[in-house]
Amino acid sequence: MRAGELIGRPVRDVTGRDLGAIREIRAEATPGGDGMPELVVRGVIVGRTRVRLFGYQRHDQRGPAPLVALVRRLHRHTRYVPWEDVDLSGPVARVRRPFAELAPLDRP
Repeated sequence: MRAGELIGRPVRDVTGRDLGAIREIRAEATPGGDGMPELVVRGVIVGRTRVRLFGYQRHDQRGPAPLVALVRRLHRHTRYVPWEDVDLSGPVARVRRPFAELAPLDRP
């Protein structure tokens, strides 16, 4: 599967709640069998807003306070979903947990 097939794909949780769409893919480089690194998907970021995070979800990010506050406010419903909790068997991605159990992005 290609990243372009994931980004923008609609997402619902196990209860049917609309979570928005897949906005980012979180991957990690791991050593491959042939000595070349392989990217392994660890999870996805789902949310309703199309505004990029630009790193402002991290507690150590510095920047203009109004901009940091705005980005964090826009992403208050954005969540990280571990890859093993994502079901891609249909046109709408399903999360195997309810919204309340999903990890919010890091906050200060």
